[in-house]
Amino acid sequence: MKTRNKTKNTKVALKPPLQALLVAPDWIMRKKILTGEKRITIREGHRDYRLGQVMISCHLMPFAVMAEIIEVRHCKLKEVTKEEWKNDGFTSQEDLLEGLRKFYPSINLDSPVTVIKWGKISGFLADSVQSKKLPFRALFEAYAKLAHWVGLELGFESR
Repeated sequence: MKTRNKTKNTKVALKPPLQALLVAPDWIMRKKILTGEKRITIREGHRDYRLGQVMISCHLMPFAVMAEIIEVRHCKLKEVTKEEWKNDGFTSQEDLLEGLRKFYPSINLDSPVTVIKWGKISGFLADSVQSKKLPFRALFEAYAKLAHWVGLELGFESR
């Protein structure tokens, strides 16, 4: 562990900071994260993510789960493997490029990217959905009611 001088003669051990991965307010993607179907993300640029705890959250809609980063790989977008882009929900390299351009308009196949993989997720939402104590449908309806109450448009209809 890194240390920092507290005083001239005393050193304090520092814990690593909490890492966070922000996700878009996309219901399908967040459902896949909650059910464990999605355990990978591809981000533009070489990011300084480290193995260990990460909070996966959305700053636009209430959503947060904890996970353990199990692999971080830096490469060019064209070097992302078929297995990686398929696991991230894309059907082809062209689909991957098109999908990433929604967030990174200038990305191209020679752009540097970071591939981040995580293991099992945990936390109230994840545990509730995975144990079937709170089905995703009930969570979806609760979000819809909350959004209506605060006057937000979610981009989907509650049925």
